[in-house]
Amino acid sequence: MANFDAQVIELVGSSWTEDQDAVNQFITEGANEVINAMPRSMRERVAEETPITSGTTPSEGHKVLSMTRNDGTIDQPCRLIPAWKRGRAADSSDMEYATATDPVYYTNDGKFNILPSGGSGNKLVSVPTYSQSSVIDASTVSTITNFPNEAEYLVVLYAAVKALQQVMNGKSSSLPTDITLPSSPVAPAISTVSYTDATASGVVVPAKIDVSGNAPTFVSPADFSKVTSYIETDEDTELAVAKIQQINSQLDEALNKFNKENVRYQVEYQEEAMKVNQDLQAELEVFKAKTDLNARNAAKQIEDVIADNGSKIQKYSSELQRYQSEVASEIQNYNAKIQKQATDYQWIVSQHQNLSADYQRGLQLLTGARAS
Repeated sequence: MANFDAQVIELVGSSWTEDQDAVNQFITEGANEVINAMPRSMRERVAEETPITSGTTPSEGHKVLSMTRNDGTIDQPCRLIPAWKRGRAADSSDMEYATATDPVYYTNDGKFNILPSGGSGNKLVSVPTYSQSSVIDASTVSTITNFPNEAEYLVVLYAAVKALQQVMNGKSSSLPTDITLPSSPVAPAISTVSYTDATASGVVVPAKIDVSGNAPTFVSPADFSKVTSYIETDEDTELAVAKIQQINSQLDEALNKFNKENVRYQVEYQEEAMKVNQDLQAELEVFKAKTDLNARNAAKQIEDVIADNGSKIQKYSSELQRYQSEVASEIQNYNAKIQKQATDYQWIVSQHQNLSADYQRGLQLLTGARAS
């Protein structure tokens, strides 16, 4: 059989980057929880008997089933008392005085203590438990000492559930936090013509494009702070998935709105730009009708401005279209990333729920089991 860490990875899948210290801890916690849930009959089946020294043997690391003190002839079972009664148990005049045939034990300062003191052959029957200083190395073992074989799969399920929780908590850091968008193009400054000479009246041709508002800029409505809160604080997986889906919908709505505004703006800009050049063209015809050299120079100047404005307008229109295309592409990529994260997250949530249910069913069967 594969070692415990390999069994956990098989259940968790590739979504989890194995953390050996974490899986060791999960396996250890799972073993302790299952030991605590075992019926006494099952613990007795796998318990071990070890000698102890009163006041010296640590109490940590044992699920005690019984303790005995040898009275010189036989092993006498010890009664468990609270530590605060130890004085009464040591007082020969007290009705709760511990005797060689009716010994007691208690724990104090992390040690087992037996009364009456002295004697030999003290024994502890217990199921070993685990602590921070005695974690199970999941990479090297596939079984647990003094543990029922039929319950070991529950330890793996417990560790897998914990690993999936770790994956879900880590998902918030892998979610895209914002969209990297191109800069919105800046409308060009349209040239003006101002001409005055001694023989012709002053001519000023305004060339200002007046469009209500600036070019539309896409603003992302995506807000993953709630998703992070649902995952890390509330541990509400259903709300996290629902929020991701809501963000997807909001992005689609925002993109549709941006596209409509961009089309409107381009139409208005083109209309205003054409009007400016039409005004310039009209002035150009006036100057062409004149015969003096200054007027002809002015006409040439206006022609150059019209050509330059036309080039600027065409370039700006192209930039607006490219900006719209780049925004759409970024949104598409962003949505694809979100969708992948959502799909991965939903699988993790589903697997977590399934394994949690299997674990709980296993514990229920375990607590209802009877020793054969």
